Amino acid sequence: MGKILIRVFLLSLTLLFYTSVSAEDDVKQSLLDFFVELSGGVLPADPAFGWNQTSDPCKWTGIECSKQGTIKRVALEGLGLAGTLDKVGIICSVESISALSVQDNRIGGEIPDAFSDCNHLTHLYFARNKLSGEVPDSISSCLNNLKKLDVSNNNLSGELPDLSKISGLVVFLAENNNLTGQIPQFDFANLQKFNVSFNDLGGPFPDLHGRFDASSLAGNPHLCGKPLPNPCAPSVVPVR
Repeated sequence: MGKILIRVFLLSLTLLFYTSVSAEDDVKQSLLDFFVELSGGVLPADPAFGWNQTSDPCKWTGIECSKQGTIKRVALEGLGLAGTLDKVGIICSVESISALSVQDNRIGGEIPDAFSDCNHLTHLYFARNKLSGEVPDSISSCLNNLKKLDVSNNNLSGELPDLSKISGLVVFLAENNNLTGQIPQFDFANLQKFNVSFNDLGGPFPDLHGRFDASSLAGNPHLCGKPLPNPCAPSVVPVR
């Protein structure tokens, strides 16, 4: 009986080991697939850069891990990447990742709805790329844990989703895009950084609760109300 228990124990350890190795390989492959799409199909030839199946992801360029060896942050910044974010759903499957930054590259295409699977993200940085299209509703409806969102200096257009749904948001930067419509009803008392300047936003100038000055809204010619010189048109009462 004792020998049988020992054999069962050893078999359990073996299965646990192979399961752990398999899970680690799956994480590596997810990250690699994401990087290939992000880079336009090109993997760096420099072995020191990492990003291959034979090395530890915690030693890859742009990867930060916890003391326990789980991946916490992916920061691929200023690397000249010129692909798309189309496979971001793959990286969303790595639930330990809380921050993703791809700022200061040449990434194009749209921000995909696949971010709806990234509800564990708290920091998201897309600044200074060539992204176009709209900011998807999935960011406001699914990324409930988001604290910082930077989509500034891109070619984004359309109306902003109702980002006020993200109660913990403390940073929102979207300056230098082509955004239209009105500014969502942010809780400006909680925001630490806010800037939507130089877009094509309109409607009433929001109450910034003394946290920010008019420069954070500058360059939007269709905004109206104090402290701007152009007053808002009176509301039209429908005829009955």
